[in-house]
Amino acid sequence: MKKILLLGLLSILAACGHIDASLSEPPTIYHDVPVRKSSLQVSIHPKGKEYRPLTAYIPPFIIQQPNSDYRHLANTFAEIFHYAWTEERLFPTQELRHDTLNKGMQEALAQARFRGADLLVLGYVPYFYAGHTLDDTAITIAIKIYSTESGELLWDMIQSGRIAKRETEDYIVFQQAYRMSEGPFNKIIRAIAKDMALPLKGWLPTPDSNYPFAANVQEVKANLTAEPLAPAPLKTSTDQQKIETDLPPETTAKQPSAKEVPSQRPQVKGVNLDIHFKFDNAIIDQESYTLLDSVGQAMTSPELTGKSIIIAGHTDATGSELYNLNLSKKRAQAVKEYLVSKWNIAPETMQAVGYGQSRPLTTGKTAADLKKNRRVEIRLAE
Repeated sequence: MKKILLLGLLSILAACGHIDASLSEPPTIYHDVPVRKSSLQVSIHPKGKEYRPLTAYIPPFIIQQPNSDYRHLANTFAEIFHYAWTEERLFPTQELRHDTLNKGMQEALAQARFRGADLLVLGYVPYFYAGHTLDDTAITIAIKIYSTESGELLWDMIQSGRIAKRETEDYIVFQQAYRMSEGPFNKIIRAIAKDMALPLKGWLPTPDSNYPFAANVQEVKANLTAEPLAPAPLKTSTDQQKIETDLPPETTAKQPSAKEVPSQRPQVKGVNLDIHFKFDNAIIDQESYTLLDSVGQAMTSPELTGKSIIIAGHTDATGSELYNLNLSKKRAQAVKEYLVSKWNIAPETMQAVGYGQSRPLTTGKTAADLKKNRRVEIRLAE
């Protein structure tokens, strides 16, 4: 009877993918080796919050440790990091360029400007060691984020991660063994990328804001003065919470206090406007003057006078990305100039930006869908 019970127990254990049951040897319980990380070191970060979604450009990482496979590793590490951040929804558009060699900050900055990105995300790998399935695997990643407009360094972060080889532990009744990941760099880089995304989420608004359309001054004021919903606290995924963090810091960069780094995403008030322009240019149709006058009345009201706003132009997907990006910027600038000349709103309180076709409200291809995507968005910037 005992043998039958033992056989049944071993069969149940064998049904689990992490247990290797045997009649002649103690059963072995397998665990995936976790990622051990140093503390995330943030030496430079913005003082305030950002109120408009920003686009990002990620070139191949710069491998600072001499090796014979530089180009492949530079592209692979950047690609892993890029996809991890894509899952976090940090930017409305995040472009990875992996068909070229990164020759440094200045050239990457020029390429980011040419691509129309707001931010350059430059990755450095000062150290890595590939142990594969036989030894420890470790990597250190530094991320520097620059404003493409000014060239200013906005963020400087660094973190190290390791998957350590662990020996089998024998408990007589059973054995506990640790399986090395077949893709250790993928696992470590993703863990580091998820950590680095957290402070950025506290700085950036969600890229998925879907503001209502306003047709008169009352609706414009209502949407720009309404209290936003309380922001949800930032959370890490279940897998991320399981990752160990027992490595000592590997740098001496300053670690900001919790009060210094933003902890929740900015909640930004905004409204969409169906502003019509002449075909293929930035001349405002006269039929849209009434709606723009509603914006002028709202922005000169006691509730909104002196408030800073962001005027964002959006196009449909007809035409090239670069052409639409430039056109959307010109149209946003035309709206700003109208509000300055007609309503004497201080130009320094308004920022004109363009997103081109990167943030559609609908992916449909009908005339109504294209019309909905052609819009001007007004956001409060405070």
